[in-house]
Amino acid sequence: MRRRRPRSFAIVAAILAAPGVVRAQTWPSDDLVTSTLPNGDAASSTRRQHTGAPATLCLLGHVAPTILMVGAQKCGSSSLWSDVMKHVKGTVSARAKVGVEPRHFSKEQHFFSKDARYRKGMAFYVSHYPTCQPGARALRAVDATPNYLRIPGTAARVHAAYAGHVRALRMIVIVRNPTDRLISWYGHIGTKRGISNLSIDEFAYANLREMRACAKKHWLPVESEAMWASACRNLRPPLYDALSGGMYAPQIAEWLHWFPARQIALVTFGGYLKRVKDVLTDLAAFIGQEPRSGASATHARALADASEVGVVRRRRAIEPSHRNVRSRGRAALSASTHAALTEFYRPHVDALIALLHRPAAQSMFSTPFRPARALTAPRLLDGSM
Repeated sequence: MRRRRPRSFAIVAAILAAPGVVRAQTWPSDDLVTSTLPNGDAASSTRRQHTGAPATLCLLGHVAPTILMVGAQKCGSSSLWSDVMKHVKGTVSARAKVGVEPRHFSKEQHFFSKDARYRKGMAFYVSHYPTCQPGARALRAVDATPNYLRIPGTAARVHAAYAGHVRALRMIVIVRNPTDRLISWYGHIGTKRGISNLSIDEFAYANLREMRACAKKHWLPVESEAMWASACRNLRPPLYDALSGGMYAPQIAEWLHWFPARQIALVTFGGYLKRVKDVLTDLAAFIGQEPRSGASATHARALADASEVGVVRRRRAIEPSHRNVRSRGRAALSASTHAALTEFYRPHVDALIALLHRPAAQSMFSTPFRPARALTAPRLLDGSM
């Protein structure tokens, strides 16, 4: 019997407030082996790699996705997906239906986040992936839909759809400084949604103004993590969820409610740029496949180069200016606006750090740092971890 979609507010409150959560899905002790990774971290160079789940999950005659790269949106998720597909053996993507679906649906299927697609059922979903072949090499199908993290109720849908196969799943989350994420949202997504007449400063202040008004209307503290699961998550057009998308704690908490922490990997944008080889080697072990040697991490290098250009521009300006890595410098944020956004996000970043210290997240996989609770607010904000 399919679970009903949960009340996200209750789920978020339970995870963020409770000291721990009992889980039904756990890995038996004999399903774990130890592997050593060449990541240069002498203090923690061993990883526990899951082997209990089949490498290839066949559902309805197709290789079903078991690797869900769920977001966060505008945190380098597309680049990370591209690098994972190149660097991890046996990973396969979807085939977008020609003439019906956009090309990017080969990367992101939006099955669990769009009601119309979800109603078509799992047969429709897995039909986008290769057919199962007896005796074929182990395959891991990947769905990298960044909306899965930011839309309440998605984790519950995934859990219900994979009933009996939940332990085969791996979820990958990448996060970054939420202020930089909003700038990237403005430069890439926002320009397609009618904000071309707003400067980045005007856009940022409009978000802050509307979010505070919404919080007041619904009797919520603006620093509350309950904001994400409330009516304030999506503001009026063209603001949408540009601001709430950086509230990472309740988004990750919802996935921790439905899945054991050891099936979720946390990556930081700064760590990915600085230690891409370590990140990809770690993720290969997390996925349960061998890394592919010789492939160059072109997407990570491109993002790193663009970020370096932004740093140079900030240093040359009278006031610090923050640039979107994909907008080629179109979005210059004033120092005062950056400070206002940083102040707004401060309690939300603190909530993420607090979540990582809770027992519910204790066994979460993380890269290129470990354990997950080693992440600190300053190092997330400055991109050094």
